[in-house]
Amino acid sequence: MTDPLTPKDLASELNVSAKQVREYLRSKYGTLPPFETRWQLSDAQASEIRAHFSESNKSQ
Repeated sequence: MTDPLTPKDLASELNVSAKQVREYLRSKYGTLPPFETRWQLSDAQASEIRAHFSESNKSQ
């Protein structure tokens, strides 16, 4: 079993800051539930984030 993806993992892959990824996650999904300390992203969430930042990079 592989470790779940984190905003830091995706940020590194996409050449954006982890803060940008976390801000996007909060805008889309709200804040983490109580007692959660890290985002652990599903494959669907990771794909959505990749698509979002790919589109953002194209428009720059």
